[in-house]
Amino acid sequence: MPRTTFQPEALFPSRPWGFSQVAVSPPGKIVNIAGQVAWDSNHEVTAVGREAQLRQALQHVFIALEAVGGSPDDIQILRLYLPNFESGPEADLIGRVLVDVFGTENPPPSSWIGVQGLAQPEYLVEVEAMAVVPE
Repeated sequence: MPRTTFQPEALFPSRPWGFSQVAVSPPGKIVNIAGQVAWDSNHEVTAVGREAQLRQALQHVFIALEAVGGSPDDIQILRLYLPNFESGPEADLIGRVLVDVFGTENPPPSSWIGVQGLAQPEYLVEVEAMAVVPE
């Protein structure tokens, strides 16, 4: 179900980086989507570079949502797992992708978590999501 987002005045304005500080969801079915990577059904990495892999992983999240009757507007939170993540330019890149995909008006909250590694060394990002879809 479409999220309603809020920007408390006491928190930094995060929407220019493609995420909101707070989301409230109406009643519905809670959908948890396993971490998605840029790996296709043939077990091949389909994108090169962190930006391309993030875009592909987000598309996989959207495919999973559509399978249960949801849409990107139903996403309540994203968690991005990023091996060897460096703040600065990489954070700017993540923000640009999220703004491109979700805009700045009503993006879902997100956490960007630097990790030592993912399941395969060629994975540069993994995206986990929680959504609420209509009953």
